Amino acid sequence: MTGDGDSADADDVPHDVCAALAQLLDRAGRAAEAGDAETAAALLDTAGTVAANKLPDGDRRDRVRHGCAAAREALPDGALAAAYADAAAARLPSE
Repeated sequence: MTGDGDSADADDVPHDVCAALAQLLDRAGRAAEAGDAETAAALLDTAGTVAANKLPDGDRRDRVRHGCAAAREALPDGALAAAYADAAAARLPSE
């Protein structure tokens, strides 16, 4: 589910980038929910960097990066950080 109006440029995002971001955000959310804020923060930082460097300019990249930053700032509130990470992942093109 993307619902972000970026479906026209979904082909511009390499599959491996989407897969890497989805995995990073999933693991970050799980770490946050488990109370491992340090691991969650590292994974969110990495996801934000991947998004900045590998996603094409535009709304999707901005929203994924914002979601990573918001999740990072929400720590140590694991549930809130996980929700932000999930929201960022929802901005990725569906496979």
